[in-house]
Amino acid sequence: MGRPKMQTEINAIAEEPEDNECSSKRAALACMVNSEVGAVLAVMRRNVRWGGRYMTGDDQSEHALVYSLKALRKQIFSWQQQWQTINPTTYLKPFLDVIRSDETGAPITGVALSSVYKILTLEIFDLSTVNVEEAMHMVVDAVTSCRFEVTDPASEEVVLMKILQVLLACMKSKASVMLHNQHVCTIVNTCFRVVHQAGTKGELLQRIARHTMHELVRCIFSHLPDIGHLESTLASKEGSRHNPDAL
Repeated sequence: MGRPKMQTEINAIAEEPEDNECSSKRAALACMVNSEVGAVLAVMRRNVRWGGRYMTGDDQSEHALVYSLKALRKQIFSWQQQWQTINPTTYLKPFLDVIRSDETGAPITGVALSSVYKILTLEIFDLSTVNVEEAMHMVVDAVTSCRFEVTDPASEEVVLMKILQVLLACMKSKASVMLHNQHVCTIVNTCFRVVHQAGTKGELLQRIARHTMHELVRCIFSHLPDIGHLESTLASKEGSRHNPDAL
C-alpha cells in the first residue's frame, strides 16, 4: 500500500528541477527586459527636455512613452506563464514607440534600438511563440520608419548603425520566416538607403553599412533552399490552427 505513495514522491522530486529551471529562465528574461527598460529611462532622465518635463512622480502627468515603459517594468515580474505564451508585442511596443517617436533625440532612440536588438538576438521569442508574426512585422515597420531629433552628426551615425544592426538581426532571427516579401524588400531598401546616405558620413558608418548590406543579401539567399519546405510547414500549422479536429 505504501509503495505507490513512495513512487509519487520520487516523481515529484524528479520533476522539481525542471520546474525550477523554467522559473529561473523566466526570471532571467524578466530581469533582462527590466534592465533594458531601465537603460532607456536612464537616458531619458539625463536628457534636459525629458528629465524636467516628462519624468514626474505622477503617472497622470507623465509622457505616454515614459508611462508605457514604467508599466512594462511593473508587468514583467508578474507574468507566471512561459514566455512563449506571452505576446511579444506586449514587451516590444514600449521600445518601438520610442523608436518611432520624433520627440526623442538620437541618444534615446539609439538605446531603444539596442534593446530591441538584444531581444532579437537572445531569441526571447521564436516560431513557437504566440503572435510572433505580428511582432516581427511591428519591429520591421518601426525600425524602417525610425524618426529622431538630430542633435549632432556623431549621434546620428550611431543611430544609423543601430538601425542596420537591428534589421540584420531581424533577418538572422529564426522568426524571420514569418516576414512577408514586402517586409524583406523594405529591409533591403532601408539598408540600401543607409549605404547611399553613408557616402557623406564617416568612414566607420560607410564600412558597417556596406558590410551589413553584404550580410543581408547573403542571409536572404541562404533562405532560398528552404522556401518550399517553410511554406508547407507554415501552411500545415495554419491549417491545424483553424481545424483542430483534424489532429
